[in-house]
Amino acid sequence: MGAYEIFEQGRVIDQGFLKPGKQRLVDIVATKQQLESALKIANQLFLKLEAAGHRVMFAPSDRVYSRPPIDEHEHPPKKPRHRYPALWSPSKPTVVFVGTVAIGLTLFEMTEELEARYVDRGYIPVSKIPAQQQRRLHPTFNWTTRMDFATGRLCLRAFCPYPNADWSRSWKESKESRLHSQLDDIVQQLTDAAPVIARLVEEGEERARVRHQEWQEELRRLEEKQELRRQAEARRNARSDLLTAIQKWDEIKRIQAFFRDAEASASELAGEPQRVAMEKLAQARELIGELDALEALLAWKGPQERL
Repeated sequence: MGAYEIFEQGRVIDQGFLKPGKQRLVDIVATKQQLESALKIANQLFLKLEAAGHRVMFAPSDRVYSRPPIDEHEHPPKKPRHRYPALWSPSKPTVVFVGTVAIGLTLFEMTEELEARYVDRGYIPVSKIPAQQQRRLHPTFNWTTRMDFATGRLCLRAFCPYPNADWSRSWKESKESRLHSQLDDIVQQLTDAAPVIARLVEEGEERARVRHQEWQEELRRLEEKQELRRQAEARRNARSDLLTAIQKWDEIKRIQAFFRDAEASASELAGEPQRVAMEKLAQARELIGELDALEALLAWKGPQERL
């Protein structure tokens, strides 16, 4: 209800596809020419699904539901093409609940690659240019190329909206078969697909659980390795600092022994020589500063203190 007006007011992008400004809309991607037809087909499908006891709605907020991007090509190329500007996509997938299983639904118009020629500021399929007009076109300024054009034919894509599971099914219109004639069969196939999707989701969640456990175990092993590296590094640093402290201790003992010997020798002197010697000794002590061998050991940190 009200979707037609919102879609119709949307911006028109390449191949004539509509790109409305609102995103909370039924999941339909079509050109303006096929909009009304697409909405009618979607409405018929939703009514048939609800008549079969299934609920059609925007995806609820009870968990994460995702809607994969579409490839609108009737015959998708082997190498995916980057499309700019991107086609419109909804903020919430349109889903049908078959029991407790959600199945995503996207209805879109397909495109096909055709030989085209640039005529009057736009590309036109060569097949649609009258022969008389083609003869008048100058070959130098009206070269041909390959372009995508909307076909007017619709495709219904059903998909699994749950993470960790991959399932999809498509029903394409052809010139001989339209979607409205396939709706009863589509409803039945969607009903039959629900237990298959439920099983795939369960298997996917189990794989995700196993991956998470493996990741946690790998993280635990990594943390153990890091802890062992930290302990080894702490022991190396502690040993290096201890050897430095021992060397400093030796140096302090040597300097203290020097001052003791010098003071003992100076005390044996008398008069002016003794005074001069004691002054020199005082100057030397002041220059060296306080010497405390125990202080170096107390400042040292053992391996456990470093951790």
